[in-house]
Amino acid sequence: MSTATVKELRHEFPRVYAAARRAPIKITKQGKVIATFDATPAPAGAWTPPDFTARSRAILGTKKRAIDIVKLWEGQGSR
Repeated sequence: MSTATVKELRHEFPRVYAAARRAPIKITKQGKVIATFDATPAPAGAWTPPDFTARSRAILGTKKRAIDIVKLWEGQGSR
């Protein structure tokens, strides 16, 4: 199977998914290709999460800053 219709995808998903595990499937609607369904597994270790701690230290530095919440609220006015 190299193509499947949207109807087949909805009603026979397990069969289409099994075929997509072997090779990419073109999904068609009214005879036109609208998508490609590729269910091959992604390579392990391809993505690593960003190091937000290192990024914030690079931007803000390591010094801790005191925040006076009362002064912040006074600047906003009354609700």
